Amino acid sequence: MKIKSMVSKLNFLFAIFGIIVLLISGHAYYELTKEKLSINTTVIILFITLASVITAVRVNRKNTKYFLIGLSVISLIIYALWNLYAKTTPISDYQILLEGANKIIDGTFKQESFDKTNYFYFYNFQIGYTSYLALITKIFGDKLIFFKILEWIYLIVTSVMIYKICEDRYTKDIGAIAATMYSLYIPNIMGSSVINNQHISGALMVTSLYFILKNDKKSAAIGGVFLGLMQIFRPIAIIVIIGVAITYLCKVFSKTMYLEILGILVTYILCFTMVVKLVDFAFVKTEIAPKAISQSNAKYFKFVLGLTDEGVYKIPTESARKTQVYFDLERLNFDYDAYNKECLKVIKNSITNYKETFPFIKTKMYDFLGKRDNQYSFSLSEEKITDNTFKLSEIGNLQYLFLIIGALGALLGKFKRNNKEIDIICLLFIGFILVHIFIETQTRYRYEMYILLAILAGEFISRFMKKTKSVL
Repeated sequence: MKIKSMVSKLNFLFAIFGIIVLLISGHAYYELTKEKLSINTTVIILFITLASVITAVRVNRKNTKYFLIGLSVISLIIYALWNLYAKTTPISDYQILLEGANKIIDGTFKQESFDKTNYFYFYNFQIGYTSYLALITKIFGDKLIFFKILEWIYLIVTSVMIYKICEDRYTKDIGAIAATMYSLYIPNIMGSSVINNQHISGALMVTSLYFILKNDKKSAAIGGVFLGLMQIFRPIAIIVIIGVAITYLCKVFSKTMYLEILGILVTYILCFTMVVKLVDFAFVKTEIAPKAISQSNAKYFKFVLGLTDEGVYKIPTESARKTQVYFDLERLNFDYDAYNKECLKVIKNSITNYKETFPFIKTKMYDFLGKRDNQYSFSLSEEKITDNTFKLSEIGNLQYLFLIIGALGALLGKFKRNNKEIDIICLLFIGFILVHIFIETQTRYRYEMYILLAILAGEFISRFMKKTKSVL
């Protein structure tokens, strides 16, 4: 009974924290966009959103297969149309990664990855995704359309897995609503023309969650493999590991079959670790990387940027290759041990002088949670960023507000229910918020949050619909 009480209290605390974050997000959104808010636009978008989810629920109730196929086809058409308009060419880091992929193919990548002054040495975590791009180039050629089609597929897979998680964990209605809201979310559509690691890592994350939530060792092993692959492409899996660990450890103490439950958690973590270690070994053995890519050479730079918004020596970025990190390292003759020590000093100083650091973090998180997603700036050239583009992105931000309100409603509803297990969706949402308090932020880094917000919002909208059954 004490353990069940503890789980209830933890869920209560998670819900409270989530509610606070969502209220701050909503307030930040309003303060940062209130002059642009249009009542007519708001009503129209709200109507379209409700009409879409009502249609999705009705189709899904008749035939889930047709719903998922229909959602996938509609998403594919929307992504293709956006790509025809955007004609996105890789810029910034994305261009460097594609160049690196071509060098892996022609066998000259070692000259970069082993060079301590090079992008791929101080950002060695990018080598995993770069190797993936090399593999795709080897199979399909270097035409951008093949990479973009794969981005669309990953977005569609994410939608389907959102549905499957909701179907297993909640209801089919919630799955249909959440998947539809995610698929029609404008920042995701705008991002579909950008070749980046977020889409594939997001698809791998939700697939991993789908399997681990099945609560058996075989599924846990598969889930661990998917999470390991996610870590190779985008090193944020630790948030999922912590969330899953908290969830399963609470189960261990609250159920009689604790050894079996603990075995599931251990299997998940072991398979995750094995995948990461095997990939590390393969990269070192083939001399794609000089050392394990799971161990960052520049260990703390994201924390320095996240706590100060500048490098150790306050030298501004000039280009994707000559960033603040590059200039800091240059000042230290590319001595990585010395650089990491200097970073730790900056971090320690920021924490010690918290009165100076807190206002910056407050503003940073306010902007991160409330500002318009800047995905469009990577998908469109300057001449295509017009008033209509801004209006479209403002509609996307309005959709973001709806997700926030829906998620807020879901968390408020959790107070009425005495949950026997930790709500992992709420927990992961909190995890992705917390980590960004300390590291560098951009509004496009909210991508994983959108997945979790869609699930939470789907839960609330489904309950709302049940109370107005005549709508369905």
